[in-house]
Amino acid sequence: MARVQPLYQKMLDDLIYQIESGTIPEGNKLPSENQLCDLYHVSRITVRRALAELEKRKYIFKKQGQGSFVKTNDDEDGIGLKYLNIRKIIESMGLDFGFKVIHFDLIVDGSLKKIRGIMNLSQDTYIYNIGIMYYADQKPCFYFESYLLFNRFQKIYLSEILNNDLFAFLRKKFGFNARFTTKIVSGVIDKKSQKLFDLSRGDPLVNVYLRGFERNEGIEKISFYGHAIAVGDLIMYII
Repeated sequence: MARVQPLYQKMLDDLIYQIESGTIPEGNKLPSENQLCDLYHVSRITVRRALAELEKRKYIFKKQGQGSFVKTNDDEDGIGLKYLNIRKIIESMGLDFGFKVIHFDLIVDGSLKKIRGIMNLSQDTYIYNIGIMYYADQKPCFYFESYLLFNRFQKIYLSEILNNDLFAFLRKKFGFNARFTTKIVSGVIDKKSQKLFDLSRGDPLVNVYLRGFERNEGIEKISFYGHAIAVGDLIMYII
């Protein structure tokens, strides 16, 4: 028998999508409770439950007598691994921060055997594969390739991550609160990494391998795996 999705959940998912995609920008006011009732054809109780969940997940905050407003991400600390808070590091260096989603794929054909082995996944498991490049004064300095379980993070839309920190987004939308392990390995620019960065072969780099473990029914499993490459002055913040 098909499971019926609660009315507040449909409204909640839609509002989260609008906030994450920037349709409702940071600092903007949400429609009033009456307007939301009309927009979603639900009761005031349903609206208040959805708003309470948005506030709990830190998507919105309320002003007495004024309504609900979209919260900014300025105070987000990502996953707690401060050396991977790339935006803060770059800005602390006095440089302009930028990032670009290089690719956003859902892998359904059983490929990525090495990653499946690391995450202990079967060939039938769907995986998101997301590549993001970070820039300091428009120069590429940090590339992050991530792999996420589709059945854990369902309904991720490209528009939701184009203007958001990935980890802050996962935490807010999906309650992602993993135990992380990291492995840091020094290296040099080779033929493959040279395609990512405007550097010469032999220049130094640092690899960061990241695993996120979550407990489900008493068993801890990897739901997130990432491989980052840092170059230039950013290296001193990683080692």
